[in-house]
Amino acid sequence: MKKLIILMVVIVLVIPVLLISEVNYLSEDEYKKLKKAERLNYWERLETDLQALIERKSDAQNRINNATARIEQLRQQIAAVEEEHATTYSQILNYLNVDKNDTAKWANFQSKIDYFNKQINDFNSLTDTELWNAKKQIYALRQEWNDYRKDNYSKIPDFQDDVIMIENRLNRLETELESKRPKYFEDSYTVLEDETLSKISGYHFIYNDPAKWGIIYRANRDQIKDPNIINPDLILKIPRGKPNTWKVYKGEFLWRIASYPEVYGNGAKWPLIYRANKDQIKDPDLIYPNQVFEIPRD
Repeated sequence: MKKLIILMVVIVLVIPVLLISEVNYLSEDEYKKLKKAERLNYWERLETDLQALIERKSDAQNRINNATARIEQLRQQIAAVEEEHATTYSQILNYLNVDKNDTAKWANFQSKIDYFNKQINDFNSLTDTELWNAKKQIYALRQEWNDYRKDNYSKIPDFQDDVIMIENRLNRLETELESKRPKYFEDSYTVLEDETLSKISGYHFIYNDPAKWGIIYRANRDQIKDPNIINPDLILKIPRGKPNTWKVYKGEFLWRIASYPEVYGNGAKWPLIYRANKDQIKDPDLIYPNQVFEIPRD
């Protein structure tokens, strides 16, 4: 029984020692209190721990050596890439005929970037109506930017982030402008030599249809007496969309107004105009010049 108890004590003492990864170092007083067998066991554990530490140090040193060699290899690769980058960068500048030392031109380009950013910031601060009313200025700014991008300085790698930023901001501004487009508005067009209303109407950026010349004529009857005669430099209103009101001109009646393509394109729909304007139309067969009618829309 005594041997069994001793064996159990040994197991209880040894198993925890085997499970821990580090030695629990004893103080001098604690060491003196150990019995001979316990001291031997303690020294064996110290030797085992020392050997493990030596092996861990050797393994760590090997990994340090490998990492150091890899770092040096990467440094050499980085140096090679940087040298290649410098060569390519120099070739790009030479191709663009740009002088890196011409600080004035570099500063000028940066000032243009600042200029475009400020212009876009100003447009972004406008209300929806103000933004739409500024569409010509926005279109002009886009054209100015497109022209400026032809400058070789805009192709320099140093400025690519700025160039991409301005391009993206203009795209977003134009998208925002398009979202504010009203259902009806009027563009303008300045007449050139030998142009006619049908020729203007046929332009792809107008209506792409010469037969729609009447839309332009009716929107400009205050300045066009004869649709067959228009003078150069005349600024025409170009209707876009369908109007919500209509000013009556001499010789018009409800059926004719409803038949205009910019109204309903169907004369039979004249009762829609009549019912919406009963307050000023007593007899649908009698309407008068300069009356302004509401044009109902779905």
